[in-house]
Amino acid sequence: MKTNTLIIGALALSLSFSACQNKASKTETDHSDMDSNDMDMDSMSMSSGMKSGMDKMMNDMHQMKMTGNIDNDYAMNMKNHHQAAVDMAQAELESGKDDDLKKMAQKIIDAQKSEINELQSFLDNHKNPEKNYDPAMKEKGFAKVMDQNMTMMMDMPKMDQSSSTDKHFVQMMIPHHQSAIMMAEGFVQFGKDPGLISMSRKIIADQKMEIDQFKKWSE
Repeated sequence: MKTNTLIIGALALSLSFSACQNKASKTETDHSDMDSNDMDMDSMSMSSGMKSGMDKMMNDMHQMKMTGNIDNDYAMNMKNHHQAAVDMAQAELESGKDDDLKKMAQKIIDAQKSEINELQSFLDNHKNPEKNYDPAMKEKGFAKVMDQNMTMMMDMPKMDQSSSTDKHFVQMMIPHHQSAIMMAEGFVQFGKDPGLISMSRKIIADQKMEIDQFKKWSE
């Protein structure tokens, strides 16, 4: 009888120890899953500002009603284009780690907010512009430039969700700048307003320089 009691006690202790081990193992697994989920959430959070900026720009450009005036249509599109750059740069400031990239982001915000104000001022002073091109004639002239630019934006690379905010910023800003340069170069060729043409030349020079800086960072 005493022997049976000892056996039963030992068996209970063994089962209790086994249960504790299983519980600990499960806890470790749960923590591992939680860490993995946290990393996924961090990656999603880091990319959300970049993606939302691009999505808003594309939506605004798709919904924009062209006036048929080269200067006005350029000003409207470049204003939205600049706003996307500002939004992405702001996401870099908030979540990025690289000091050099954050300095570039702040520079982009300052420069492009200033140009956004200039573009808006131009639009405010040109409410009923005279038509000087057909936006539907996408085979030539400024309409072709705008169509090619839209196609380029649609073909921008998808963000690598496993990358950092810094890499997302560089990954998105290079083609975004290239698109702005394409549009600005087209406007220099077909645009009419001297002030906007001067701004476009500055956009081309500034953003080509920034593309070189982004590429050097990526090396």
